[in-house]
Amino acid sequence: MGRGKYTTQEALEAQPEPTATCPVVRVLGPRGQNLHEVAVASSLVSPEINARLNADAQPWFTTLAQLPPRFRSVLWVRRGSYVLADLSDQLTDKIGGEIAMVLLAAQVKRLKQTGQWPSLYADKWAEISGHSSHAQPGSESDDQDAQGNPNRRVVDDESSDSEPDSDSDDMLPRGNPNRRVIDDESSDASSD
Repeated sequence: MGRGKYTTQEALEAQPEPTATCPVVRVLGPRGQNLHEVAVASSLVSPEINARLNADAQPWFTTLAQLPPRFRSVLWVRRGSYVLADLSDQLTDKIGGEIAMVLLAAQVKRLKQTGQWPSLYADKWAEISGHSSHAQPGSESDDQDAQGNPNRRVVDDESSDSEPDSDSDDMLPRGNPNRRVIDDESSDASSD
């Protein structure tokens, strides 16, 4: 039983409590070396942290948060997800804090039910999780999802309704496009 099992179990069963020094922040993306850029709402942090990290007094500011060694190779942080970041100790002049917990969907749901979820993130969580109440069936977002894989060739099915043409046979993909094609007719002619 390695440390990964207990760390994962702890992350799944934990009941997070956001505070002024450890607020809910949104991950903007990885920046390498287990660092993640996070967006922090100024209204969610204490005035001391706000003065230290947000010199321009903006409503939102970004900082780097470090993923602790116990979470590395056990939990992954995705772009657009939410984490609890401990901003009380600034690790360096560029790293503003440490990720205390990666919030899973069940934990976010519990925070919403208890009223601890910041209202600033209400619409953003719906966008990320796909539970948007504004999306109507048959809307543009559904059409974009139905486009299919852009890495595959598109074959029109209209030619299958009519008589097969020799031109339509040439348009069909034949086998793996990355492999060299060996022409059977030329090999038969050379063997005679």
